[in-house]
Amino acid sequence: MGGQRTCPMARQGLARYATTTADAASRATWDVVVIGAGPAGSLAARELARDGRRVLLVDRNTFPRDKVCGCCLSGAALNALDAAGLGSLADACGARPLRSLRLTAGNRSADLALGKSVSLSRARLDTELVGAAIHGGADFLDNTRAIVGSRTQDECEIELKTGSDRTTVTARIVLVAGGLGARAFAEPDERQTAVGSRIGAGVVLPGTHRNFSDGVIHMLCHRSGYVGMVLLEDGRLDIAAALDGLAVKRAGGIAPLVCSILQDSKCPLPADMETAEWHGTTKLTQYRAALYGNRYFVVGDAAGYVEPFTGEGIGWAMTTGRSVVPYVIKALQEGTECAGPWWEKRHRELLGQRMRMCRLISGALRYPKFVTAAVGLLSFMPGLAKPFINAIDASLQRDDKLPRRELRGGDEQDAARFHDQAAW
Repeated sequence: MGGQRTCPMARQGLARYATTTADAASRATWDVVVIGAGPAGSLAARELARDGRRVLLVDRNTFPRDKVCGCCLSGAALNALDAAGLGSLADACGARPLRSLRLTAGNRSADLALGKSVSLSRARLDTELVGAAIHGGADFLDNTRAIVGSRTQDECEIELKTGSDRTTVTARIVLVAGGLGARAFAEPDERQTAVGSRIGAGVVLPGTHRNFSDGVIHMLCHRSGYVGMVLLEDGRLDIAAALDGLAVKRAGGIAPLVCSILQDSKCPLPADMETAEWHGTTKLTQYRAALYGNRYFVVGDAAGYVEPFTGEGIGWAMTTGRSVVPYVIKALQEGTECAGPWWEKRHRELLGQRMRMCRLISGALRYPKFVTAAVGLLSFMPGLAKPFINAIDASLQRDDKLPRRELRGGDEQDAARFHDQAAW
């Protein structure tokens, strides 16, 4: 690990090109259309295709594409990859092992030992996961926006927009995995944003960055937000931040505010940081009242998100992307009105406690004096953070199983398979 190596799936060239066109897709009938080729969407598409379903994976961006968030894979994320049979992916892609988190607040710093964590660029990770989905039997279409239209009890229509061209495909089930801020429905969205939520921002800087240690996450806590920095597998520096919207306006933009946070934290400014092309997101903490509807399910960040101080978002996405699969299979047999409530229950079981913990942490980070005192304490007693680090690394999967009596309908073989899959 640590060097630039070619991932086996990259050598096969599986994720470099779309496997179909919008016109060809419109002439086919799909079991499932997955909107969004991030970790949740790609893993769901892969598992469904491997189960024999005809799956179309669609993304609005052209692949490979860079994203600044989610480049740190915790133990939970690596466990999810391993459970999917992709445990060697991070190592094969040259991911950098992360040994510590350097937490800074005011004039205090603490170095906390990490467990099983690595850094890997989202461009590389997402490309390889799309490749895994294609290798599993899914079709892939990038540079195409998908909007869910009319739905009946048996199927739904999805409008595909590629530039000025428009066409329509039909599917029995739609899986919405488009991430934060992505519009997937023709009607108004049901998502709600938390009051006072911070916005996301980030940039990936090329070049050599000798002021930043390899294998270390640098996390700077500030009254205006927090900034995380880490070296990627190819030596680039990833900077991701959660910032107060009003502070961004007062500073005159994202880059000036992040520079101010680094200067206040006595952290050296990376080269070209002020002139780089920064990317911002919508407000980070979002909720959705329902995770299913007539002929659709919602997974990943699109299902709800909390400020990512703990870096757990990718693990959440991977876990829910795999976990939704048996419920989609059940919906193909009996409809979403039967499988949907069980998916909402399962989602709460998987992420409810973790999201509550993240909300508490994000709330505490609004109090600079408290954060500075906490970091000062950790600098003398870093072992106090060990239960927290262990919790982040712990697998999100559980061994609980749905009762067979809930698998009404379908033959016994399908029910047994659903029962086994739901126990991931």
